[in-house]
Amino acid sequence: MDQHALENIRHAVDGARQAAQAARLDSCDVGDIEDAIEAVRQQLALAHPNSNTLTLYLNSIARSLIVVPSARDAVERVDAALREAGLPVTWEQ
Repeated sequence: MDQHALENIRHAVDGARQAAQAARLDSCDVGDIEDAIEAVRQQLALAHPNSNTLTLYLNSIARSLIVVPSARDAVERVDAALREAGLPVTWEQ
């Protein structure tokens, strides 16, 4: 995965965090999204992030936010970041 793809993932995750905090979700849902975001951040801090782990958590973030109409842009950024990185997109299933 190249640096540009990793940077897009970082930006997408930042947008997802902002969307989750602004949304009217219960604290458990926000906590779950925060946990997934933290897992992505931990992978991004590694020299060679694990693609499977990134795929799992990025799709989970998108799936959690899809129910929030105001988070649509954040979901689309996560989707675009997954696709640019060549990672499977499964959040819509």
